[in-house]
Amino acid sequence: MKCILTGLGGRGLHWLKAMKARDDVEVAAFVEPFEGSITRAVEQHGVPRERIFPSLDEALSSTQADFVLDVTPPAVHHEVALKAFAAGLHVLGEKPLSDNFETAKMVAEAGARAGLKHMITQNYRFGAQPRTSRKVLGEGLIGAPGQCDVRFYMPWADFPDTPGTHYVTQPFMLINDMMVHHFDLMRYVLDQNPVTVQAITWNQPWGWHAGDACHAIVFEYASGLRSTHVCVGCAVGSQTSWNGDWRIEGPGGSLDWDQAGTWYSHLHRAELKVNRRAVEHLSVKPQEVAMVDEFFAAIREDREPECSARDNLESLRMVFGAIASARSHRKVELNSV
Repeated sequence: MKCILTGLGGRGLHWLKAMKARDDVEVAAFVEPFEGSITRAVEQHGVPRERIFPSLDEALSSTQADFVLDVTPPAVHHEVALKAFAAGLHVLGEKPLSDNFETAKMVAEAGARAGLKHMITQNYRFGAQPRTSRKVLGEGLIGAPGQCDVRFYMPWADFPDTPGTHYVTQPFMLINDMMVHHFDLMRYVLDQNPVTVQAITWNQPWGWHAGDACHAIVFEYASGLRSTHVCVGCAVGSQTSWNGDWRIEGPGGSLDWDQAGTWYSHLHRAELKVNRRAVEHLSVKPQEVAMVDEFFAAIREDREPECSARDNLESLRMVFGAIASARSHRKVELNSV
């Protein structure tokens, strides 16, 4: 498969390394308008300068490819996708699908109309803890989950060498950029979509974000399940993993995640008490490998990929619903987003 890689910033170079490690991908062209990024890619990563184009239009007109790997800023994801679809190319795009929900819906519809595959790289769900948790919950380990609590404590987007990035200057960036991972994890692990959200957000006096970097968010589901997400994005003390610490409660016990592993407990109203019994993790591929494998399989089998743009709209709905709730100080029906 041949691809056009759009974006040679830090994340783009990460994806370049992942593509080079595969024997079924050829990066046929690159798109990067900024000379500093071009120079770094050429001098430090061996990218042929003659295969770097200043625009996707020029790359498309000069290169035969099967798909576009989009690692551009969220505000231009829709432009990249629409141009790729017009050229008959599939798209594997970095999250988020868009920084605007109406635009995201438009792009998802455009890909479907074109009959092309559009997958968003929600990489967290491909890890061992979420894959294992979805499996054991589906097998009924704790019964039907009634509550899921996620805690996330991290010094998020503290970049002393590059101050003033959009991560710290724009409002609600922690929810917009980071929480799409956790909200997507909730949907995947629990295998349900929420119907309402209520969010309270704030900042700490020692924090470095202009937008709120702390929150407490409650999602409600049609089944009666509730999930909570509590976060301090300017944490200077102990830290969770990037997955966060999880507790999922059901009538047959609890399933917990932390940095040390995944645990099953059933201590009350149990014939045989179980206290933090380790749950053996499934063997999974590295996240980038798993995502590209899934993308290629969907193309070969002519089916919708996991994390398709259409499916990813539901994770984005949680993001934009939480932001709307924080702004309006009220509960939001997610079907109104």
